[in-house]
Amino acid sequence: MFQPLAAVLLTATLSASTYTVDPAGSVVKFHLHHKMHEVDGRSSQIEGKAVLGDDGKVMTMIRIPVASFDTADANRDSHMRETLDASKFPFVVFKGVTSLAIPVVYGKDVDTKLEGELDFHGVKRPIAVPAKLSLGQDGTAVVKAKFPVNLEAHQIERPSLLFIKVDENVELDVQLKLRAGK
Repeated sequence: MFQPLAAVLLTATLSASTYTVDPAGSVVKFHLHHKMHEVDGRSSQIEGKAVLGDDGKVMTMIRIPVASFDTADANRDSHMRETLDASKFPFVVFKGVTSLAIPVVYGKDVDTKLEGELDFHGVKRPIAVPAKLSLGQDGTAVVKAKFPVNLEAHQIERPSLLFIKVDENVELDVQLKLRAGK
């Protein structure tokens, strides 16, 4: 059974109303498939917060600079930034609001669902992402999620190699470390 992210964060530390992404402990990896090869990349330049409200809701915002996507191939990265119109749409942004529910146990993974809106390439689409959340007694939380994002749904022209386009979905593997703040 899924538990809303807000419930999990609230039970971790009632005095903390804001959790901030720790970029040093966070990474978003992506995988793109083409019939002739695979492309893997990553970004650790992740910014974001989860704010717990008095009304029992948590508002989240995570953003990643498109220019930070790195596949370890400068030429491919340059083409990727061009395809994603990085100068026009410099960030990929997730925004969500979740309601509170049941408490959780420290150090134990909890299944949850992150619901919100993904703004990618200037196209905002609703998204619901199954995730695992683990809370530390030190005021940290780790959120892990794996999910596909459809390129065509975000009006991104799929790149091709030898006249064969890449698959329409890019697979994301997200690990966010959050720290309780003031």
